[in-house]
Amino acid sequence: MNVSTSILQALWGLLMFGCAQVGYSAEMTVLYYRDQDPGTPSYLTRILITPKFLRVDEGRDEADFVLLDRKTAELTNVLHDTKTNMRIRNRPLPAGARPSWQADEQVEEVHPGTRRITLAVHGKVCSQTVAAEKLMPEATKALAEYKAALAWTQYQTYINTPEELRQDCDLVQYVWETDRALSYGLPIEEREYAGRTRQLERQGRERLRPALFKLPVGYSVVYATKD
Repeated sequence: MNVSTSILQALWGLLMFGCAQVGYSAEMTVLYYRDQDPGTPSYLTRILITPKFLRVDEGRDEADFVLLDRKTAELTNVLHDTKTNMRIRNRPLPAGARPSWQADEQVEEVHPGTRRITLAVHGKVCSQTVAAEKLMPEATKALAEYKAALAWTQYQTYINTPEELRQDCDLVQYVWETDRALSYGLPIEEREYAGRTRQLERQGRERLRPALFKLPVGYSVVYATKD
């Protein structure tokens, strides 16, 4: 996976003057990623982060969104068309279910302050991530919390998948090693084994808008999975 030179050049200046920005109560961190699934047009993903919440949407304030309460680790998927607040359960992973094998990790420097992390299982590359070590560390921490909060649901998806269709890489990326690449910094570029890609387009801080982090009142509450 080649790293976009323009992205690295744009980020290099940020890294040099200290991207470990101190958050202000009246501001929120904003990340814009360009995502693409194989055979489909790319789309924008916006991530808004405050000390209390993380919100993921498609870049429009009125769009459906996923909200993480960072204190309780509770996730809710807000679906406006059906007026539904879908709760995504967060449970401890069953320790006895952890596979005996471990993912192989290869790390190489791409540019001062950035590294490419390659994770593989049984010789198969699961993912490649280019991460910026000093770029918005609080955002990186929030992303790790978000992935951890999804891990139990991802595990339920895995065990409910027919055995012949299960992929060890899914366990690495979404269940047991969700913070492996994030431990090296904020993802700039990502490529997964199935072909899905993600590229950081821009990042910064904007005026805090508390209404974006409130769950709609009066929506039905349902749960994405059973206990």
